[in-house]
Amino acid sequence: MAVTAAAEVERSATGERKQIWKWQRSIGSFAAGSGAGMVSSAILQPFEVVKTHMQARDGPSNHTLRGAFKVVLERDGIAGFWRGTGPACVRVGLGAGLYFALLGPVLSSLQSLSTKSSGSTLHDKLPMAITMSAGSLTRLLASAMTCPITVVKTRMEYGAASGLKYRGTASALLSIKRSEGLAGLYSGMVPTLLRDAPYSGLYLTLYNRIRYHLKVNLDPHSRSQTYINFVSGALSGSIATLVTHPPDVVRTRMQLERTNNTGIMSTVRQIVQVEGMQGLLVGVLPRLGRRGFQQALSWTIFEELTSWVNQKL
Repeated sequence: MAVTAAAEVERSATGERKQIWKWQRSIGSFAAGSGAGMVSSAILQPFEVVKTHMQARDGPSNHTLRGAFKVVLERDGIAGFWRGTGPACVRVGLGAGLYFALLGPVLSSLQSLSTKSSGSTLHDKLPMAITMSAGSLTRLLASAMTCPITVVKTRMEYGAASGLKYRGTASALLSIKRSEGLAGLYSGMVPTLLRDAPYSGLYLTLYNRIRYHLKVNLDPHSRSQTYINFVSGALSGSIATLVTHPPDVVRTRMQLERTNNTGIMSTVRQIVQVEGMQGLLVGVLPRLGRRGFQQALSWTIFEELTSWVNQKL
């Protein structure tokens, strides 16, 4: 009886320790993901500002990269390329933190339902269905929660050209809520989700496969783990960006419109009628540059920070 009771107490204590460890891992992942996201977002914000100007309905010089760059520089100077950095860092920091914190549990849950997988982390080669589902579901949740910040970020990036000036992220949220209601804070959410969920599912699948094959095929003495993470992130981010760019154009247009009457299909029709099918690819170059570098930086920093955090736990 005493032995049985002692064993039961030990099992209970072990379960509690495992639960605490899981919470610590989630908190560590949130901190690492948030830090990685904010650093990469601040560095690469000029790409996002130029892309937003190109995608606006009245974008400069027929939506060209050179025209957008010239307009930002002439109107706001060098500082103009960092417009919207505050909400961008908040959005990416919070979104990336949530994404990385949720990714582990979602991957584990999906893996437990699969009979085809012998691994449970991105350090293993996982079935495509698991990585696609985990990436999409996790990003869907994170993007929905950060949509109001995304609206503010887009408005602030376009700056004076929109005729609006916000003192900061909080005042912008209140201003949009007062003038447009809750619908204004969630404008463009559907195309945002249509962009982010497939993007993250595809990205995570590519990252997992590319990273795995690089680790297997490269001489471990000739290429560091940091190099593998960076290359995997850059390649995966670039490919996923090209595939999911059209919803980003639609999202930008909808979030710059200060009306709740603009729907997805009407926005798409308007773009195609005025600019042709190529209008759905406006701003792809700066977004490609930003996303490729951002994912490379984010995942490299995340992997390094996660390794450091795990050593401290």
